[in-house]
Amino acid sequence: MSFPFNKLPGRAIDPEGRRLIGFTFEDREPIFAPKGHSSTYAANGTGKTTCIGVPGLLSLASSEPRKAIFMFDSKEEIAAQVANMLDKQGRKVAVIDDMGVHPEFAHLRVNLNPFGAAVATYRHDQRDLVFTLDTIVNALIPEPAGGDAKNKWFRDVPRDINRFGIAVLLKNSTALATPGSLSDILCDPAMLKGLAEIEATEGHPMLQALARTVLEAASHESWPQHVSEARRSLYLFSPGTRLHDAGINASISHEDLIREGYIIFLVGPQRFMNSLGPYYALHILAFCDALYNGAGALRILADEFTNSPLASMVSALTTLRAFGGEAHMISQSRSEVIRKFGAREAETIEDNSITKHWLSFSFEEAERVSKAMGEQHAVAEGLNGERPGLKTQTNMSLIKQPQMSPAELMALPRGQVLTHIQGVGFFRHWAVYQNQIAPYCNLIADNPLEGKRLPPDPKVKLVIPGRKS
Repeated sequence: MSFPFNKLPGRAIDPEGRRLIGFTFEDREPIFAPKGHSSTYAANGTGKTTCIGVPGLLSLASSEPRKAIFMFDSKEEIAAQVANMLDKQGRKVAVIDDMGVHPEFAHLRVNLNPFGAAVATYRHDQRDLVFTLDTIVNALIPEPAGGDAKNKWFRDVPRDINRFGIAVLLKNSTALATPGSLSDILCDPAMLKGLAEIEATEGHPMLQALARTVLEAASHESWPQHVSEARRSLYLFSPGTRLHDAGINASISHEDLIREGYIIFLVGPQRFMNSLGPYYALHILAFCDALYNGAGALRILADEFTNSPLASMVSALTTLRAFGGEAHMISQSRSEVIRKFGAREAETIEDNSITKHWLSFSFEEAERVSKAMGEQHAVAEGLNGERPGLKTQTNMSLIKQPQMSPAELMALPRGQVLTHIQGVGFFRHWAVYQNQIAPYCNLIADNPLEGKRLPPDPKVKLVIPGRKS
C-alpha cells in the first residue's frame, strides 16, 4: 500500500478542470495536464482505460461541476463502472442508450433526438437551417476517401432528398423530426413526391426551393435509384429497428445537457460499433452545434477513438476550443488513426493536441518519437592496445546519442508513461490507475468486460463535487 495502514491521503486536491495524468518519479507528486485537446496512443492491454480514460473522467468530474463532460463509451465498460457512483456523488448524469445496452441505467437514460442540431437551428433562426442541413446530410452520405467527382451527382441528389425530408418534418412538428420519421417518408416514394408537390406551391421560400429540386429529380429516369440511396443512408433508423423511435418526443436537448453540466455517456453495443457511424456522428454534430451556439463548456473523452465514427469531431478540433470544447482522444496507435481518418487528419489531431501520451510503441512510432525527442551529448570511452609489449591507451570523446532510442521506447515498462506537453517537452512519469484515486477507488463498480474492480490503493485524494441542485 502507498500509505501506512491503508490510510487515505490527507489533503483533497481540486483539479480545477485539469486531468490527472500520473505521478513524478522522484516523490510521486500528482501531475495534472494543462487544459486543451490531448491524444493518447496505447496498444491493447496497456491501460488506456484504467490509466487515461477513467482517471481523466474522475479528475474532470471532481471540479467545475457546471461544466459538462461527454464520454464516448464504445466498449460499454466505463458507464457500467462509474455512472451510478457519479450520480450518487452529486453530479448530474445522463446515459444515451437507444440500443438498450444498459437497462440497469433506466433512471439515468435520456431520450435525445439525433437530429437535435436541426431542431435547435429551426427554433433559433430558420435562416441558418441551410447550413445545419448540409452538415447532417453529409454525415449521412459522406464523400468517399480520396473523392469521386465522377459519381458526385449520385450522392448529391439523395442528399437533396434528405434535406427536403428533414425540412418538411421540422415544419410540421419538431418533436417528430427524427431520423426514424424521415425513414418512414423515404419508404413511401409516392408520399415523398406528394409532399414535394404541396410544398412547391405552399411552402416558405427555402422549402419551396428544396421541393422543386426534388420534383426535378423525380422526373429523371434515375429517380428510383436516388430514393433508394437516400433510404439506404437511414437504414439504421428504418421501421422495425432499435433506433427507429430514437428521439421521438425528446425529453431534453443537447444544449440543455451542456448548459446544466451533465456527465453524458453515449453507449452502444461494441459488436455493432462500425455500423453505427451515422447515429453517433449525428449526436456529435448536435453537441458541436450546441457549443457553437454558446451552450457552455464541454469536455469530450473518446475512449477507443479509432473504433468510433468521429470524423466530424476531428474536422472541428481547430474551432471547438474557442467555444469551450476540449477533446481527449484515446487510440491504440497513430497508424490506426491514419487508417481510420487519413494522414492529414492524423496531423490535425497531433497539431491541436496540447498534451500527448504514449503507453506503448510500434516499430515505426518508436523511430518517429525517438527522432522528435532529439539527441543528447554523451562521453564515449575507447581502449586501444599496441604490439609488441602491453601498451594500452584510453580515449574519451564527446558524442551525440538519442534521448531515448527506439529500442528503449519499445521497452517502456508497464506503469510508465511518456508524455509531451507543448511548452514543456518530453518527460516520463508513473501512470495513475483508477484504483489509486480516492474516494472513488472504493466506490467504482466492477468492469463488465474484465471482471471485478481493482483493489483500492489510494495514492491521491480528489475533492468531491457538491450535491445536485
